[in-house]
Amino acid sequence: MGGNGSKSHVQAMPRPEEDSPRKSMFDGFEVSKGLTSRTKRGLEPEEPRQLVRSTETGYDIEDVPGNRKPLPPEAMRWFKNRNGEALSGSLAFVPWIVQQAYLQGDVSEGNIVLHRGSGAVVFSDASGFTALTERLAKKTNGAELLSQCLTSFFTPLIQMLINAYRGDVIKFSGDALMIYFPAVDDTLVGDQSKFKVPPHGSYHQPDIGPMATAVLRACACCIEIQKRLHMFDTGVDGVRLCLHIGLGCGEIAILQVGGVEPPETHIPRSEYIIAGAPLEQISIAEPLAKNGETCLSPQAWEHVQEYVLPDKSRELDNPLFHLLLKLDESKFTFPTVKASAQERDTRKGQQFTITELDIIRKFVPSAVFKQIEDGTLTYVNEMRNISTLFISCSGVDVSRDDGANIAQELMAAVQRICYANEGTLNKFLIDDKGMLFLLAYGLPPLVHTDDATRAVLSCFDIVQAFEKLGLIARCGVSTGRAYCGVCGSAERMEYTVLGDAVNLAARLMANAPANGILIDESTRMRCTVELVCHDLKPIKVKGKEQSVKIFRPQLAECNPHVGVGPGGQILFPWYDRSLTAGDLAGDKSALAEVLQSNVQKLCALPDWPAVCKVQRWLGGPYEDLHDGPPVATKTSGRVDPLPSASPFGSGGSVVLQGPAGLGKIELAQHIVVYAAQKRGTMPVMGTMGPRTQDLARMGHELVRSCLGAYRHSVEPTLPEEDALALSHLLPNLSNSDVIAKHLLDVQNGSVHEDVRMTVLQELVDVAVGLIEKLRAHVAVIVVCQLEFGTTLFPKTLQYFNCFYEIIGKFMRIAEDKGSHPVTLMTLCKTPDPSLEFVKASASKGWLLDLTGLSEDICQEYMASHLEVPLGAVPETVVSFVSKISLGNPLYIREALGQLLADGHINVARPPGAEAVVEQSTEDLDTVEISDWSHTAMVGETMCLLESLDPLQAAVLKMSTVFTSNFSLQDLASSSCSRWSGSNYFDYMRLLHAVSELEKRGILEKQALKRKLDAGPLLVRSHSMLTGRRGSRTGGKKGDFSRSKDKDSAARELQMFEMKNLLIRKVGGSMLLEAQKKKVKRQALIERALNRDLPSRLEELEKKKKEPHIPWYYENILTRT
Repeated sequence: MGGNGSKSHVQAMPRPEEDSPRKSMFDGFEVSKGLTSRTKRGLEPEEPRQLVRSTETGYDIEDVPGNRKPLPPEAMRWFKNRNGEALSGSLAFVPWIVQQAYLQGDVSEGNIVLHRGSGAVVFSDASGFTALTERLAKKTNGAELLSQCLTSFFTPLIQMLINAYRGDVIKFSGDALMIYFPAVDDTLVGDQSKFKVPPHGSYHQPDIGPMATAVLRACACCIEIQKRLHMFDTGVDGVRLCLHIGLGCGEIAILQVGGVEPPETHIPRSEYIIAGAPLEQISIAEPLAKNGETCLSPQAWEHVQEYVLPDKSRELDNPLFHLLLKLDESKFTFPTVKASAQERDTRKGQQFTITELDIIRKFVPSAVFKQIEDGTLTYVNEMRNISTLFISCSGVDVSRDDGANIAQELMAAVQRICYANEGTLNKFLIDDKGMLFLLAYGLPPLVHTDDATRAVLSCFDIVQAFEKLGLIARCGVSTGRAYCGVCGSAERMEYTVLGDAVNLAARLMANAPANGILIDESTRMRCTVELVCHDLKPIKVKGKEQSVKIFRPQLAECNPHVGVGPGGQILFPWYDRSLTAGDLAGDKSALAEVLQSNVQKLCALPDWPAVCKVQRWLGGPYEDLHDGPPVATKTSGRVDPLPSASPFGSGGSVVLQGPAGLGKIELAQHIVVYAAQKRGTMPVMGTMGPRTQDLARMGHELVRSCLGAYRHSVEPTLPEEDALALSHLLPNLSNSDVIAKHLLDVQNGSVHEDVRMTVLQELVDVAVGLIEKLRAHVAVIVVCQLEFGTTLFPKTLQYFNCFYEIIGKFMRIAEDKGSHPVTLMTLCKTPDPSLEFVKASASKGWLLDLTGLSEDICQEYMASHLEVPLGAVPETVVSFVSKISLGNPLYIREALGQLLADGHINVARPPGAEAVVEQSTEDLDTVEISDWSHTAMVGETMCLLESLDPLQAAVLKMSTVFTSNFSLQDLASSSCSRWSGSNYFDYMRLLHAVSELEKRGILEKQALKRKLDAGPLLVRSHSMLTGRRGSRTGGKKGDFSRSKDKDSAARELQMFEMKNLLIRKVGGSMLLEAQKKKVKRQALIERALNRDLPSRLEELEKKKKEPHIPWYYENILTRT
């Protein structure tokens, strides 16, 4: 029931002591830990609540120590049912051998190796899934059809064949399976008196030993798989699936690696992998097999060569390997081998229970687990655009202890880098290609408009992490439509990604040079200005008829000139890293003109409250300020005095806060140019974000802008070389050469992850010294910007907490009274009000909280942006754009651009007449703005919706159906209607979801409340929703009846409304028309029942109280 990162309503238990009996699901259960986990989510902790056993069958809830209240049996049943459903749905994500290792106590704290043993290992690769995915990706119900095909194929493969032969599916590698057949001595397990045949299943054959039996079972399984599933008909355009299989045997190790928390949850994520000699064998055997064939390694062949027949229809390139034809049926048959394996299978008795639910969660993606909890697992199956990153590593034997430690270091490093960029680590495995990592960017809830850039940026840090361990990495990134969903059967499944784009990333990885990165054309087109992509010669890859264009990405260098540059030109850092550059990303001069125009048009709005306040601080308007490139001038003589309440006269802290696009950058640029040109104030600038990789960039910009300002205003002959300039200005600086190297490393993007914070702090300390030196000559304005970009989760935003520490250092300078004032201007989204610089700004009225433009100002801005007279924009266009843009200037520009591009409006400029905006589409409400997903306005809204918990997302989508206000009861009619057996807990979860959406400003409470005629049927159901309890009569427990007082005769329901038109349109586009009709229909039925049913039930109750005499008795009584 919690928000992002909570354990929701699943209450899992810690593992009991090894020697203690298995405990009940509620023994030691802590509600504050299992239900809310508020402290781990950065929220205020609630009062501790704990379930305490009061009897053998009951529990109390303890609000405060010593104050116990009985927990109703209904609550117990609800918790047990929900936990049981979550357990049954999630068990399939954990292999048998992993469950067995935990339950047998083989896993200790920090233990990497879960299991060491021996047996046969099978790698079964399917052909045809790529073609199937590509064809279904073009259909509207492609994800549903592909899910059905996968289920129909994998269900018999896993449940009827692999599990039947005691195989254990360890890993899904795309459309391939890694299966382990453990070598277990069945002659020592269980009551041998009830077994009439040896473990291999043939009465007349002697026992052949555990390893040979395991290989024999694997061979029999492979034979039956090929017999039953070769050329499997998918029923889609004639596509058939085929299998080619490699089989090896020997010593294996199963490892548990990882343990880093993803950004969306507090549950650490771990991966299990299988390693050992058999994997090296199957890496050779599997490619030797063609479709419909099974190839055995020499080691496996040695164990079963007397019991199987080889296929000699063709010669293999490696004569030591053998193709499997069939079993020697004079000795063994696959039905008897299977029957004996099933008879001796004891794995069902070693399954996880509720007690181990937290262990299961480590291996299941959080988004998938939440859908399992809600019973909506099929909702995770979808076709979506994602960026896929494949990473290969070779030369590490992870089956050894030292190799296992390296695997853990690698996994933790890759997880940390992936999660810092809000991606998903989908797979870590060892297969025929070596050690592989599969990362996906764009899977819910971690969806962003710049996922392609995030994937490529991750590669640079990952290569550095591999180099640090002395290993070689090869990375391939592709972007495209893929199937994202569960793959497998009800007994064993995994969440995976399939498709041509995924395969292409693997091909690019295979072709990448050592410690190199290759990306495809689709990824290059989606990369932002932070990357520069170099064309390479196209390559031929498997599965593609045409050559594929490939590119080598490189980090864009930081501009060496920030602040006041050569010739006095003011260079703003956000010009080089604009995340809204769009088609102008490669043309810096054109981009600069557009950004300059944005400043000119927005800051020229005479009625915009923000610019009016800034002009009061500056001493008045300044005409023609932004007509040309921004240039700092040297003032000579006396300047006009500033207002007494101006932060630029005495120095201090100014804060511009608000979401992206509202004009923070434009206002900051206006202030900097005004102060530089009219007052000779020198700007020092530093920006942080939106990437965690370039935290040190802020220090680089601060130092370089300090040097530029000093060079321009004080000492034009200051050396250009950084080390010499720093030594000259700061004689006591002993490490000027080191600082100069830091500046060069940051500029080239070569600062290692481990030293970024150190480099940042050292550069900031140098900047502090330079500012103190500079203020002795001129006034200084320090501009610091924190940009979150598309980052969604607080855990990721914690990387930027160092920004506020830096602001604290500059705040001390601004508060000190020196020769000239220093003004600190901070640009950020929503800083903590308790921070010193925020409190100082607010106390003096220097905190500017930006909000959306009013409709009148929107009209002025639209006319200015389109370069037409004020009255030339139709009122319908003004109303539509102002509503969907929420008054955000960036969104206004994007909306107008899209309306023009799609032909909904047109700007006519007749010769000799004023320009006018013509509206081509009569009803703009019919415009499908959901198609504008490439814009920040729509794209970021979609990302917000994807980041919600499943229940919150469902509530939001349902609320888009109601054109006016609605009640919780209306929502419950579709999701948890009381007529379908839902109870208070289901209503509470729904109420919590609505409350969370209200806190985030997505839904709004309405003062208007709809009256509800509360009869006896409705009082109990709605007392929780309305916040008022029904009155009891007769003193009987649970006997609620209609109260006679006026207050309960007509109960009031809290109403809600979605006024955000942008979210309404984008969220509504995610619902099918049939779903919209269902929500409306259920709400109308619920309202009709609430209106008419109570009176009918009362009428029925009255009839029941009247004595009923059958008609035949009535006739007799009448005659008598």
